[in-house]
Amino acid sequence: MAWPGRGTQGRPGHASQGKGVRTLTAAARAAEPLVDDAYLVARAQEGYLDAYELLVQRHSAMAYRVALRLTGNHHDAQDVAQEALISAWENLVRFRAGSSFSTWLYQIVTRRALNKVSRDRAASSLDLLPEVADPAGEPAAQTERNLAVGAVTDALLALPFPQRAVIVLHHFEGLSYAETASVTRSTEPAVRSHLFRARRALGKKLEEWR
Repeated sequence: MAWPGRGTQGRPGHASQGKGVRTLTAAARAAEPLVDDAYLVARAQEGYLDAYELLVQRHSAMAYRVALRLTGNHHDAQDVAQEALISAWENLVRFRAGSSFSTWLYQIVTRRALNKVSRDRAASSLDLLPEVADPAGEPAAQTERNLAVGAVTDALLALPFPQRAVIVLHHFEGLSYAETASVTRSTEPAVRSHLFRARRALGKKLEEWR
C-alpha cells in the first residue's frame, strides 16, 4: 500500500529517504523491543518514517484481527486495517502525548469497521472458515470445529454493532471496561449494558445451534 510520507513518496520498509524524512539510528532500531510506543510516536511525529514502520509492525496484526471480527469478511478487514494505519499516520500530529497509541488505533479501526459495515450489510462470515472442497471428506472433529467457528462468527455478526464492538474489545482483545469505554467513546455503564445484552443474545444463538 502507498504510505503517505512527510515530504517524500514511499512507505515504511522502503529505503527511500526523501527530504524531511529521518531514520532512527542503528542502536535505536536494535533496541526496538525495549522501546515503548510513546517513544516511537514522538520520533514519528518528528518525521522519522521508520519509527512509524515499527509501530505498524507492532500493531498491524491487532488492527486486522479486530477488523475481521467486526466485519466478518477477510477482504473488508484488510481494507479497514490498512485504512486505519494510514489514517493514524496522516493524523499523527494530532495524537496527544501521554495517550495510548494502541487505544487510539483501536478507536480508528472500530470507526472504520462501523463505516464499512454500514455501507455493506451483506458482510459474510464464510471467509473466516478454511476453504474446503468436500466437507464430507474431512475428519469429523475438524468438521465439528469448523461448524463451531461458523456458529460463533454468525452469532457475533448478528449482534448490533455497538454490542459486537464491546464483545470484541472486552472479551477477544482483553480490554478493561474503562478501556473499552474509551475506544467506543462511551461510558462504563453503557459498556456493561451492551455486554449484558450481547452475552444474552449470543447465548440464545449458540443454544439454538447446539
